[in-house]
Amino acid sequence: MAIRQLSLTDFRNLKSTTLDFDPRLNLISGPNGSGKTSLLEAIYVLCQAHSFRTHQIKQCIQHGKKGFLLFGRFDGYKAGLAKSDSKLEIRIDGETVKRRSDLVRRSPVNIVNAEIIQLIEGTPRKRRDFLDWCLFHVEPGYAEYWRKFQHALKQRNSLLKSRKNRELLDYWDQHLLEPSLKISKMRRRYCSALGKILLTELGKILSGLSLELDYHPGWPQHQDLTEALGNSRERDIRGGFTSVGIHRDDIDLTSAGRKVGEFVSRGQSKRLCLALLLAVLKLVHKNQENRIILLIDDLHSELDSEAQKLVYEQLAEMDLQLFISNIDSAVPGPIKVKEFKLFHVEHGTIKPQKIS
Repeated sequence: MAIRQLSLTDFRNLKSTTLDFDPRLNLISGPNGSGKTSLLEAIYVLCQAHSFRTHQIKQCIQHGKKGFLLFGRFDGYKAGLAKSDSKLEIRIDGETVKRRSDLVRRSPVNIVNAEIIQLIEGTPRKRRDFLDWCLFHVEPGYAEYWRKFQHALKQRNSLLKSRKNRELLDYWDQHLLEPSLKISKMRRRYCSALGKILLTELGKILSGLSLELDYHPGWPQHQDLTEALGNSRERDIRGGFTSVGIHRDDIDLTSAGRKVGEFVSRGQSKRLCLALLLAVLKLVHKNQENRIILLIDDLHSELDSEAQKLVYEQLAEMDLQLFISNIDSAVPGPIKVKEFKLFHVEHGTIKPQKIS
């Protein structure tokens, strides 16, 4: 769902304000360090109840304040999020919700920034999170399977650390199995689907580089998960944590049998990572009725002009709500829209600008 209006109070360095957005295209201009990224972050936090810049959203509280408040009017619902140093409260249409997933599923939101390179250079968790964002928004059962897995893993790890009541490990192993195998099957299937989109629709962005996505389960491939959990039990008891399972999954990105991180240039890596993101956006767009909100933080500093053109051409084919941050205020050529909104940020003050 597109966000039509945002009100923010005491968020980062931004002056408290209320902003009305265009449902398709919003441009954000201003000098470096002015607060452009903080505005994008506020939208992201309101949709996700966490930040792309920090693991602790209490760090988004403006210095010297006790908390921040975000309120948004979306197509079809209203959402509010209040964060103090010790408490997070989420409301949808005036009702308090307990699960973050109830908020997250309403408006799919993603971010393009310099950190996208972590899909190649980062930890396996970065790649798992990338794929799981897709699963959350296209597979109705994913969120519940993930919740069950997380609960069982937490209980199993607690037993391992305490080294007491070991007889309960069999019980929690059984509770790990069903959600783990369901999620593993989803991850494998969607890796294959993303690979097909890369091959058939995104060849120009990849500049002729063949790219394969290979799902790599977090346990030895010659064992099933039941066997792997049993074989690792003594090691897990000694270490105090579960060493095998879907929380150890990875996605291998290869070309002609070689891991791409071993030989591609940084420029090629950026193109490759953007192609991966576009593939995920396409997949969610095809399977999700709610409009995706895409935040683009200074793409111009990350890509050459030809790559930018190719990316924007792909984005123009999808019905997204775009927020594009850049120092200038020009509409990207491939995005042909008659109406858009322009905002200028300076010293934390956000002002709508007239379009000449």
